[in-house]
Amino acid sequence: MCGQYGRRVMSDRELNEKPSVDAQLATLQAEYIANLYERVLPVLSLWQDYIASNYSPELLRDVYRKVHAIAGTSSILNVKPIDRLSNQVQIKIQTVLQAADIETTLIAEIALTLNEILDVAKSGDIDAPPINLNT
Repeated sequence: MCGQYGRRVMSDRELNEKPSVDAQLATLQAEYIANLYERVLPVLSLWQDYIASNYSPELLRDVYRKVHAIAGTSSILNVKPIDRLSNQVQIKIQTVLQAADIETTLIAEIALTLNEILDVAKSGDIDAPPINLNT
């Protein structure tokens, strides 16, 4: 059967076999959590490069961009603990980038939070409520 503009219209059977949007989102969420550790490792590596560089602002901006990407995806996919922790890191990195001098206690706090993100990602035991598109 062809619908408007020559497109094939799906049969009722095909529509029923296609996974629901909720099921597709749940799959995306589960895949993201399963691969999160591999996404976080490069951030830690870049952080180590930042420390070894004697606090290069450009490397810190790179760390920020990578954390920002993780925060955004975690927020969209409702991966609460990673969303919360990565947002904390972003705020602290912005503070460091705006400061005139390096505050070592803030650097240590960022490192601790990055390690916490890594630990959560490594555990795979992450609270991620189902995504609700109706809210």
